[in-house]
Amino acid sequence: MIERVRKLPSLPREAAPKVARAVEGELRAQIARGQSPDGKPWQPTQDGRQPLRNAATALSVRVAGNVIVATIEGVYARHHHGWVRGGVRRQILPLTTMSDSMARAVRGAVVDEFRKTMRGAP
Repeated sequence: MIERVRKLPSLPREAAPKVARAVEGELRAQIARGQSPDGKPWQPTQDGRQPLRNAATALSVRVAGNVIVATIEGVYARHHHGWVRGGVRRQILPLTTMSDSMARAVRGAVVDEFRKTMRGAP
């Protein structure tokens, strides 16, 4: 048990790839629903359709040390910031807080890695 506890300092590094996959899955689901990170629906397009239907193609989630970095590129980044004709901002990435569903996904990934470490699994 002591040896397992000694492995805990490396838990963030070990859990980071799982956390990144969880974050990416949540972001892709949110985009598919046409919602901002806080669950509010994006303003429809001028012709009433769901906007940014292909935004997930411009999404990138990666691990940098113990940090998860999510980026959105191209025209979708301009929509995220509201830098488009009409000035309609459709937030794609969380800026200050994460949604409850994102927090649950992140927590699940970390708990899985913690349990794996404490079980002594390879």
